[in-house]
Amino acid sequence: MRVVTRTHTAAAAVGAAVVVAVTGGAGSAETLVERGAYLVTTVAACGNCHTPRDASGKPLANMTLAGGFEFDDGPIGHVVVRNMTPDPETGIGKWTEAEIVSALRNGKRPDGTVIGPAMPIPFYRLLSDRDAAAIAAYLRSLKSISHEVGRTQFKNPVPSSWGPPVTHVDEPPQVDRRGGREAA
Repeated sequence: MRVVTRTHTAAAAVGAAVVVAVTGGAGSAETLVERGAYLVTTVAACGNCHTPRDASGKPLANMTLAGGFEFDDGPIGHVVVRNMTPDPETGIGKWTEAEIVSALRNGKRPDGTVIGPAMPIPFYRLLSDRDAAAIAAYLRSLKSISHEVGRTQFKNPVPSSWGPPVTHVDEPPQVDRRGGREAA
């Protein structure tokens, strides 16, 4: 039951990320990498799953986003989270920015395999083009960590897709956080 709660908590956190991502748009002076760092390290909380942990549950030093965190989720199976660093052999180092964005939004790796649950693809499908590109830019800027991980053992077949391909999502309207109206 504890693991199912983690999955639901992760989904809620990513849902919150989409809401927060909506409020920070293109009017910002931050770079794409800075925006991606913000999204990945705070509201999307990617490290909660993609960073391996020691026996006490603490993230392993110098292994941020290197994958290998494992957990059992009753409906899904035994989940082993993948390496998201730009390592060319064990991570996403051979992926282009467009392939990273497509994996986020459409749940398919460049080799055509589907990214299964517990990855919250339905939430990432809502990311604006800028925010999806920012996440990709940030991931590509990270230190490469060579860390081979196992594979998830799903209890049921993974769906063949998460829906029709998402190729464009507009930036949300800019909102004045003080009054809730569009910024002038």
